[in-house]
Amino acid sequence: MSFEQLLQGHSPTVRELAEEARQLVLSVHPQAHQEVETSWGGYLLFKQVEGAGNTVCWISLAKKHVSIGFSLGAELADPDGLLEGTGKRQRHVKVKQASQLSSPGLRALLERAWASQPQAEVLQDALARVREICLGLEGTREKLSHGHPTFYTGKRSYATYGIYAPSIAIKPDPVRALAYAADERFFPTPYLAHQGWLSLRIDAHTDWGLVRQLLEESYGQA
Repeated sequence: MSFEQLLQGHSPTVRELAEEARQLVLSVHPQAHQEVETSWGGYLLFKQVEGAGNTVCWISLAKKHVSIGFSLGAELADPDGLLEGTGKRQRHVKVKQASQLSSPGLRALLERAWASQPQAEVLQDALARVREICLGLEGTREKLSHGHPTFYTGKRSYATYGIYAPSIAIKPDPVRALAYAADERFFPTPYLAHQGWLSLRIDAHTDWGLVRQLLEESYGQA
């Protein structure tokens, strides 16, 4: 599905708001990778890097408004109080009028969201490293799951790259998981934490020896 197809069926006002919101995001980060997700009514996702990037922000369309969402909105400074939502991580700004898109506060939120991301080269290198490790484990195959590179052995997944943040999601040994959970580099994997999954943040200082250990450990748990 293309962005133009995503707009179909909506009122001229909503279509115009969506296009202007898209241009606002691109004015902040012209190199953003754009991708349409068809689930949940459809979203226009903006990622740092194709394939290796997590969703930084997105645009969704409703009957009378457009929302600009932030995957890690709960971590963003919001002095103007623009963000809505009560989730652990996501927040959104509801846009009902074009004048809202010229708000300095909204632009500042977008700038902060992009500034929080590692450099594109870091993310591309990280995915290449993860692939090298995982595909070196017997019987591993890779496929996209909800836009994220995911690694399977048999029918069970044991690693996913980038859910909401530059990260690697794994399912560690339950005993070790207690120690990892106390480490600030880790956070509960969205949607999967109740099944014992943890995510390790990826940045320029990632310990790749630890990553290999985690991936091998998760592979053994699958």
